Amino acid sequence: MKKPISQRKLEANRKNSVLGAQATKDKFLRPYLANPNHCKMCGTMLPFEKKKNAFCSQSCAATFNNTGRVRIPKYEKVPCQHCGTLVSHNKKYCSITCSSTARTKYTPEEAEQVRKARTREVSAAYRAKLRNQTPPDADRKAIAEFYANCPKGYEVDHIIPISKGGLHTLSNLQYLTITENRKKGSKLVPAEGFEPPILRL
Repeated sequence: MKKPISQRKLEANRKNSVLGAQATKDKFLRPYLANPNHCKMCGTMLPFEKKKNAFCSQSCAATFNNTGRVRIPKYEKVPCQHCGTLVSHNKKYCSITCSSTARTKYTPEEAEQVRKARTREVSAAYRAKLRNQTPPDADRKAIAEFYANCPKGYEVDHIIPISKGGLHTLSNLQYLTITENRKKGSKLVPAEGFEPPILRL
């Protein structure tokens, strides 16, 4: 059976261990102090314990690594395609108003005129359909274009009114001024004071 180590011997072992570690450290410390390493950013001498590090702190490391780097690229602003106001590089228009205005084919007045022309064409076609007065071979596209091209201040009129048996065909359509169309109404014979139409297909 081994004899227990005395307290005095334990203290001596601890002291020798500390002295030995210090001696080993001093052995490597002296050459290091003669030629120490320095922080790449601030130039501070690195302690012996951090001799393998490149920087003295995380702050120096971050500053060094981020110098001259732009993580979010800066793009030049581009002009709005409608009004010319400078906007972000990935946008075409500066606002919803510019976007909707630029995408619209017509001015508000022209859009209203086109809407009314389409409404009149559809209404006339519907009335003719109810009376079975649209021939199967009627060119609906040409009729729609005739209504869409109606000049401002004029209306499309059926030469022979649908109510009097006229067909909803291109050959039965003409342009009349609003006043003339109101005077003619649904009559076959021109009303008193009615002049022949100026524009006719």
